Amino acid sequence: MKKLAVFLLTILVIAVVSISFTSCGDPEELEKPVVPVDPGEGVYKPGKKISKVYEQEEGEPERLIQEWTWNGNEVASINYYDFESEIEGVDEYLYEGGRVVKVRDNWGYYAEYSYLNKQFDKIKYYGPTNILLLEFIFQYDGKNVSTITVRDYYGDKKVISMIERGFMGKLLSDGSMKMVAKKLSNQSKEDIVLTLSYEGENLSLITMGVESIAFSDYDSYSNIWYKFHPFSAYEENFEFRSLSKNNPGKSTYNVESNTSITTYTYTYDGNFPVTIQSNTVHGNFNYVLTTRIVYQ
Repeated sequence: MKKLAVFLLTILVIAVVSISFTSCGDPEELEKPVVPVDPGEGVYKPGKKISKVYEQEEGEPERLIQEWTWNGNEVASINYYDFESEIEGVDEYLYEGGRVVKVRDNWGYYAEYSYLNKQFDKIKYYGPTNILLLEFIFQYDGKNVSTITVRDYYGDKKVISMIERGFMGKLLSDGSMKMVAKKLSNQSKEDIVLTLSYEGENLSLITMGVESIAFSDYDSYSNIWYKFHPFSAYEENFEFRSLSKNNPGKSTYNVESNTSITTYTYTYDGNFPVTIQSNTVHGNFNYVLTTRIVYQ
């Protein structure tokens, strides 16, 4: 009986020692993968830093359109250039706790960002005399922006300007843009609601009344504008590209019976695009634009 007790005690000691050695084993074997914490909206830290952005219309010389200045890992300002390569506008970015809270331009216009649970709550856009012009109100479905309500306090011209100068406006011919502008200027002062749909981490559809734009054929490379601050005070432009992780290969814009289709061709530096060629077809209208990105 004594031998049995000693044997059992020996087994117990071996088990305890084995567990102890296992617990103190190779740290590399025990190290758990570090899951990066999502900082939420308003924090833009891409894998590469944009330095300059150039555009070239088909048959025309390339021209500088943007120059980015960084303060460490944060965008400090963006200079915008005209056709004469002169600075025509500047956006300056202000932060609190690493999250953007204000974007102001060189003309006195500014946008204030507010957050709820690290997600966009509202973006308010003011004129030089501190008069509220536009308000963007966000709703989410999980981590994705599901609706953006645009509240116009100044007049339809501001909303028209935002669309003309924004991502959607680049897809339209002059005739289509005039038609959209006319529809917007004739509608009542009701809120404009944009509804957004996704496939995975990429934006697939935006609808706004009679208008819609669908995105498809995404690549597996990183979109350099992903998580960028979406509203520019100077350009009065909501940047929908900031909502997609990857780069679309096609977009289709519809307004009633009018359709514009844009296809995109990319070259890459590692995981990020270097050139983006967009070819837009609208009826007999064909427009080719090449964007070239220079990184630091």
